[in-house]
Amino acid sequence: MRRTKRRQRSIAHCVGLGLCAALIAGGLPARAEPSAADKATAEALFDAALDLMKQGRSAEACPRLEQSQRIDPGIGTLLYLAECYENTGRTASAWATFRQAMSESQAAGQADRARKAQARAARLEPGLSKLSIGVAAENLAIEGFKVRSAGKAVDPAVFGVAIPVDPGEIAIEASAPGHETWTATVKLGGDSKGPASVDVPALKRIEAPPPAPGDALPPEAAGPAPARGAPAPAPAASGGNTARLIGLVVGGAGVVGLGVGTFFGVKAISKNSDAERYCKGGSTCEDERGVTLTEEAKSAATVSNVAFGLGAAAAIGGAVLVFVVAPRQAPPVQVGAFVDARNVGLRVGGTFE
Repeated sequence: MRRTKRRQRSIAHCVGLGLCAALIAGGLPARAEPSAADKATAEALFDAALDLMKQGRSAEACPRLEQSQRIDPGIGTLLYLAECYENTGRTASAWATFRQAMSESQAAGQADRARKAQARAARLEPGLSKLSIGVAAENLAIEGFKVRSAGKAVDPAVFGVAIPVDPGEIAIEASAPGHETWTATVKLGGDSKGPASVDVPALKRIEAPPPAPGDALPPEAAGPAPARGAPAPAPAASGGNTARLIGLVVGGAGVVGLGVGTFFGVKAISKNSDAERYCKGGSTCEDERGVTLTEEAKSAATVSNVAFGLGAAAAIGGAVLVFVVAPRQAPPVQVGAFVDARNVGLRVGGTFE
């Protein structure tokens, strides 16, 4: 295929390729054979990348080679990708990619490619930038503690180990739940020589803000909880308020009762006056209309008497509760009306001081 011929011709000038990762695996995991459409896509990406590299546009070529390698892995693609990384200054990425190409070439029995990839990696190795990230022991005990380098999570296994990294500014971030995030920036390459190191200090715990007025207090600030099985403390007594409220209600009912009694009393007088026009003299009334009016007057008089009695009793009882009992009363007061054949009144019960 065209892609294979171009890769074979390119081996002669793979001198100076570089790599970006720090550690490489010995081989790639088994994967499904790409489809014909995938192979065509990978071939098109590979060809486009080579054209860009010839034009000196390696920064645009590298992503295409990476995608081509993901779709349809090949040793030739790895070698060009390593060269592309080296052209853009990503020496650690170039070194690691050359090492991967060497390993796969040896596994495939391609000794010539393996020797060339090994030579390119050996030439890059002395100038690699390396970064070591140390972590305070206190941080390792914090659940959820994480360190990120250039946005990627750092495995705790490499804490304190000098790892090859691409030159440039690298942002380091350490975080954990309930703690302040720590950040630092390290510049590698250029005038910087030798390995660089960063030590992550013990993260500071975030103090909880004081509760705002009206907020519920935390359990530890609310005092000891009552013993299991012990009754909850009763709220402070407010018998005076209860008695005053009852007094106002009873007194209001008494006023209504007096009004009802007055209404039926006036009605009884009016009915009786009408009855006298039909029943003139004598102890008995023989006129039917007069008899009816007399009975209605008696009924109205009875209702008036009962209403007056209850109203007066309720009004007096309410006044006693409001002005006498409420200021001095501790236990609850019991209030009730009573009516019998001879008496109408209000019964008030309770303890008074």
